[in-house]
Amino acid sequence: MHELKHYIQNYKQINIATTWLLLAAALVLILPSTALSVSGLEQWVTEYRGYISIIVISGIAYFIALLLVQAGQSVLEKQSETETMKKIHKMVKVMNTSEQAVVREFIFQKKDIISLPLEAAAVANLIDNCILVPALNSQEIIGTGSKIKLCINIKARALLDHKALGFPEGKMTEQQAQALKAARPAFAKEFYVRH
Repeated sequence: MHELKHYIQNYKQINIATTWLLLAAALVLILPSTALSVSGLEQWVTEYRGYISIIVISGIAYFIALLLVQAGQSVLEKQSETETMKKIHKMVKVMNTSEQAVVREFIFQKKDIISLPLEAAAVANLIDNCILVPALNSQEIIGTGSKIKLCINIKARALLDHKALGFPEGKMTEQQAQALKAARPAFAKEFYVRH
């Protein structure tokens, strides 16, 4: 769908020209001969009727092709959305303590975007399973061994409740708070808040 919108925006002039050409050609073909004789186009239309018909057929085929591409893009987008949601649901159910700790960092640091190391297995798993996504549209995940700005996928947020993130139920005791602090990933130590 995004690609079709991009195409339509880039080729807006072509689409407008095709629309006008199609309308003009169709109008010439459906006008009665009396109207054409008044305008002096009757002989010209009779002589070039085959070419005008080809223009109409080509214009209609062009717009049918655009509609088919749009329908195909829509179906692919829905399939992709379904696959993403399946991955997210599955991952939320099976997150290990390291992965939970990475996601909890967003809460501990009170940030929407955090730079995380791609070489950390927990981070890589969360990215592969669509829990974490690049924070900037222009940003791409290329290779490993570096940090990248990530955020929690908006589609995953509703599923990441206290239970999914490994928080205890009810009010947290000091011992539970210390256990969660100790479980923080090694790369997060620089963000510890001293009280």
